[in-house]
Amino acid sequence: MRQHEAELAQLQARLAQLREGITDHLDYRDALLEELQQFEQDIDALSKSKHQLGLMVANQQEALAATTGQLQAKRAELQAARAELADFVRAAYAMGRGDEVRLLLGQTDQADQTDPGRAERILGYYQVLGARRAARVEQIRKLVAALQQLEQQEREETTRLARLATKQDQTRERLEAALQARQHILGALEQSIADDQRQAKVLEADAAAMTALIERLKREAEIADEVDLSQDAISDLRGQLAWPLEGARLLRGFGEGRQQGALHADGVLLAATGGAEVRAVHHGRVAYADWLRGFGMLIVIDHGEGYLSLYGHCQALLKEVGEWVAAGDLIALAGNSGGLDTKGLYFAIRHQGRAIDPARWCQASRE
Repeated sequence: MRQHEAELAQLQARLAQLREGITDHLDYRDALLEELQQFEQDIDALSKSKHQLGLMVANQQEALAATTGQLQAKRAELQAARAELADFVRAAYAMGRGDEVRLLLGQTDQADQTDPGRAERILGYYQVLGARRAARVEQIRKLVAALQQLEQQEREETTRLARLATKQDQTRERLEAALQARQHILGALEQSIADDQRQAKVLEADAAAMTALIERLKREAEIADEVDLSQDAISDLRGQLAWPLEGARLLRGFGEGRQQGALHADGVLLAATGGAEVRAVHHGRVAYADWLRGFGMLIVIDHGEGYLSLYGHCQALLKEVGEWVAAGDLIALAGNSGGLDTKGLYFAIRHQGRAIDPARWCQASRE
């Protein structure tokens, strides 16, 4: 029983260690699941952000294309206005410069003499027209400069959005790789938890069986104490055992009639009167108590260590299977059941199934 208790303690320690490991694994699994949830939420947010960035980049590219188109148109318009202004200046210089000089030198033609204000009006016309054209050129130039600045800003914004989209793609790829790695770890962890739980169930069953065995052994030990059983092993009492019948004599010794196939050659046959008390030669537990062909009413006591004692041809059996008996306890009444032609008792001792001469184990041979 002490050995079984030690084994139970080892089982319980192993089971406690296994349960602690399962708890740690479950906690780790919960942490992994939370981490996986966060990863998936981050990936979801990045995917949404990427979609929005894609729309923003597309819109920015459209705006850049529109601004670039406007800039090209305004540049062409500026180039045309500058060319027109240059043509005007050249024409004014070729056609009007001489009139202006003549006016300045006081040389006028017939119309000028008739209309003294004509020359002044012509001069004012050229000045106003030139100023307006110059203002238009300046306006277009400023618009071109503004468009150039806007185009630069839109190019920079487009580049910034593209870089941000690339960076988010890289972050999402890293998160997806981490997510895949965590999922692989989680799968292995789930398998380990399942294996440990199965092993824990096996250990729990083993521990329950061991506990039941220990309880049974304790009850048996309590029963043994109650019947005041000796703690000596039967193997230590060779030659010191009492015979099962007081004052009985041998009718047939050990091994006699073996060659003729005698049924009782593996034991001895003791002479007895009908109803004589049969007593246990050593403490033990009743392993068999019933009628058996060739032996009549037979009782068998298990003494441990593989030793059995057998008492046959009894008239009555006074113990039942499972009962504990002490050395000298009354276990049966002698008779001639099973077809024995005379009153007597079949008595045998066996070890590991091998027959042993009872005369070598009991205190004195019966003649």
